[in-house]
Amino acid sequence: MKRILFVQHGDFRADYKRLQAGEAEAYRDQKRSVDFAAGLADGNAVTVLRLGPEDYDEMLAPQLQTIGIDKANLTAARASAVMDRIAPTHLVLRSPRSAFLLAAARRGTFVLPSFADIFQSGGPGSWLRHRHLRHLLDRCRAPCVANHSLNASRSLAQIVRIDAARIVPWDWSKVPLAGPPKPAPVDPREPTLFYAGSLVASKGVGDLIDAVAALDRLGLQARATIAGPGDATQWRAYADTRGVGDRISFPGRIPNSEVRAAMRASDFVVVPSRPDYPEGLPNVIYEGLASRSVVALSDHPAFAGRLDRDRHCLVFKAADPTDLATQIARACADPGLYRAVSSASEDAHESLYLGMEWTGLVTTFLDDPEDRTGWVAPNSLAALG
Repeated sequence: MKRILFVQHGDFRADYKRLQAGEAEAYRDQKRSVDFAAGLADGNAVTVLRLGPEDYDEMLAPQLQTIGIDKANLTAARASAVMDRIAPTHLVLRSPRSAFLLAAARRGTFVLPSFADIFQSGGPGSWLRHRHLRHLLDRCRAPCVANHSLNASRSLAQIVRIDAARIVPWDWSKVPLAGPPKPAPVDPREPTLFYAGSLVASKGVGDLIDAVAALDRLGLQARATIAGPGDATQWRAYADTRGVGDRISFPGRIPNSEVRAAMRASDFVVVPSRPDYPEGLPNVIYEGLASRSVVALSDHPAFAGRLDRDRHCLVFKAADPTDLATQIARACADPGLYRAVSSASEDAHESLYLGMEWTGLVTTFLDDPEDRTGWVAPNSLAALG
């Protein structure tokens, strides 16, 4: 029997209970990933550890345990103590946490580093952190280092200096297309914008609000829906100060089915992440393209080179609401541009998928953590180019 430990930021305990109660999933592949981890408890001991705001320890089902650790108090000693207590044979590490890599290396635990992070250079401090991470990854019994999609995987090679032959890109399952392409905004004078994600400044929430105000100055009465978890009160107040509070709604976290329906109903899906937010390639880009609404992307480095400007999407300078407003206004004034981008979204959507599907990656690792069958090489960044 394997003893499998997942370490992640997501709240598995809450997600498991919501889904068991019949509630809808909050994001794409949430149910798939929760059911997958829970299903592994049939014949194995599974623990899902959340790095979050509180400590807890609860059995959700036979051989399915969930633990919470206050990430603010995470130390190498605490990670080592958790590893000693659980004694996992296999660790699936979904965040580049050195404390768990060190503990796994000391114990000789099989490790699948499975990240969704882009790594960026940033002076001597970041260089030292990346060197330390590379050193720990080299010490671990890890058949590969996985990361979400192409650019995040490339950053492991270029910034952390991991051999491309050891890097395995991964992705989620495919999103079905919502319908045919769209010819134009419903009312070009009143475009509708949709955002889904955490309500934090680094995700560009304030920039989107400022862009709605900037569109006013361009003669367009835009409306925006900003959906996701976080403190909406401060953002409502900010929207009021910008004079657009009556045209921006904050529905909170909504089911994924409603997210995708809202994307389809909106003229634009906006992904305004700033470079300091550690994106992989967020689900909202896949879902936005599948909605056939026009996607407006910031020039975040995680998105660079994956989609062509004015062919697959609109692109604006991150943290520049005036540029975002300009791109939206341009597509509203040019039905040909809007129609062409919407029409190309199917091919753009298909082109994003790269690497192993995540549950397949984990299953393969659990079955062959030493790569005796040679599964890493054909799925590596080196092989995929």
